[in-house]
Formats: sequence, C-alpha cells, structure tokens
Amino acid sequence: MDGQGFRDARRQLRLSQGDLKDALNRRLGRSYDKPKISRWENGHEPVPSDVAQCLGDLVAGRPQHARVIVLANQKGGVGKTTSAINLAYGLSRHASRVLLIDMDPQATATVGLLAATSIDLYRQGRTMNEVVLGAKPLSEVIVPHETMLESGRPLPFDLAGSHIDLAETDSRREPGFDAVLREALEDLRGSYDYVVIDAPPNLGVLTWMALAAAEDVIIPVRTEPYDAMGVGLILSTITKVQRRLNPSLRLAGILPTQYGRRKSVDREVLAHLAQAMADKAPVLEPVPESAVFGHAARNGRIAAEVSASSPAAQVYLRLAAAIAGGKALPVADIPLETRDSGEA
Repeated sequence: MDGQGFRDARRQLRLSQGDLKDALNRRLGRSYDKPKISRWENGHEPVPSDVAQCLGDLVAGRPQHARVIVLANQKGGVGKTTSAINLAYGLSRHASRVLLIDMDPQATATVGLLAATSIDLYRQGRTMNEVVLGAKPLSEVIVPHETMLESGRPLPFDLAGSHIDLAETDSRREPGFDAVLREALEDLRGSYDYVVIDAPPNLGVLTWMALAAAEDVIIPVRTEPYDAMGVGLILSTITKVQRRLNPSLRLAGILPTQYGRRKSVDREVLAHLAQAMADKAPVLEPVPESAVFGHAARNGRIAAEVSASSPAAQVYLRLAAAIAGGKALPVADIPLETRDSGEA
C-alpha cells in the first residue's frame, strides 16, 4: 500500500489522522503518533505490511449502512441515558463512525455532554425538535465529534441533541408521523457505522418513533422487583412496532443496571429476568452499581472514557466490542444457588 492508498482508505473510513492512529494502536498494540501517520500518507516512509493489512481489514469490515440501536424503557431512572452514552463511546473506540441521537425531551444526554452549549444549539435551531417537528435535515443539527467540550476534551462521537420542545411531539397527529426519524436517518445511513438512540422514559410517540427507526433495541432495567415487572410493557410496545411499523426490529437483550451482586434481592431479580426472558431475548451481563457514572456526569465526562478500568464501565466496553466485532453479546452469569432456588 502506497501513501495515496493509505490516505484514501483513511478518508473512506471518515477518520482523522488522530482517530486512525488510535485505532491502529488499539488493534496492533503499538504506540504510533500522528506524525507517523502523516509520513506514511506523504510517502516519506513505507507503510508497514501489518499496518496496511489492519487498515484493509477496517475498510472491509465497515458496514455499508448504519446499524441503529435504541435504548428504551418506559421507566425512568434505569440507566438508559448512561447506557446510551457509554455504549456510543465504546463503539467509537473501534474505529467506528458513531452518532448519538437524544430523543428524550429532558435532554439529559445533551446537557450532560455539552453543558451550557446546549442552550446555544437550541437558539441556533440545531436540536432534534427541529428535525421531528420542523422537517429540518438531520445533518444540519449534528454536533460533530472532536468538537471541544467545556471539559477541555473533544466529543468522541457525533451528537444530535434534544430540547424540552421535543415534548410537543406527543400532541402531533398526522399520517406516517411515526416514521419521521426513520426517514430523517435515510440520507445519513451511509455516513455512520452505528447510530445509538436514547429514547424517552415513556411509551409515547417519541419511543414509537425511535423503535420504528432501529434494527436493535436494548432494554436497560434496574435489578429492582418493580422495575423488572415493568419490562412486560416495553415488550408489548416492541411487539406492536414489529407488527405495524418495523418488522426488522430485533430485541437484542435486557441490560440489568445498578446491580448489587452481594444483594440477595438483586440476584433473585436477575434470575427471574433470565427465566422470564428465556424464549424472548438474552439477559445481558449486568452493570454493577458504581459511583463512577455519577462522578463522570458531574464533570461532564463519560465513565467509560475516564474510568475505563472500573468493573461497571468495562461492561459497556465489552458490550460495544461484541457489537462491533459481530460476536454474541455477553450474557449474565446467573448465580447457581439463585438459579436452583428459582427452579424449586
């Protein structure tokens, strides 16, 4: 591979030199820097064969159309936004072009990532309410990755932010309105590998809209008895969307969150979920309860980025790696004593 071919492959992946450097270092276990990438592209140094092979594998493995994943649950406080942000970050580590769409009128993801900048986005007409209610092209509201944040670090993925005005969607009644988001995404599907959607904590029009646009849905649920009992409601909604709007929608898994392995109630709820979902969808590896998410959010950061070695953040990174690698998603390991008691 010569320098021009190297540059063309990077541009085909839509990666900056810095992004490509990070991707190569992760895959090859090296410590290349941006000047090295530049020397290869300019033909000042030959491209090593293993680097050329790795780059070719990245190009060959790039999806032709974005895989759209929605995080949905009608219950609030289950870690849905936390899951969406950390999953999007995890996917971005695999040389993936990732877009996070905040479809929640509470705009928690938007404010958490962009802080005061989110007000400017609204004033500029660059939020999802303009897309859903005003028919503005989705490309015109996206905040690109590498935008510098108040924390002094770049945004690791593209973001389409939200605003409270998006709540007006529930009063809109017109034919085909459920398909607005899916239609808005059509022109961008070739520009991304993954689109992660943070749906609102209800079963209203916005949740239907997000499910109608997606290929996969992951349901975050706290390992609390009442939360687990409410899973049936979102399952019923998913079934209706599959039947009426989106036959290709797939339930990828139930993601237990805020899990306390030492708490008997949590272990029992996990076992109950696994038993109840046995013929429907896998119960994924649970996310342990941890303070890293709160600490990261208070500082406008992403836990999987700043606390990547923590057990809780590692769950999201393993989930993202499995998705990006086309592998089976990591599932929960049900404690034997709880499994046995559930079968008694």
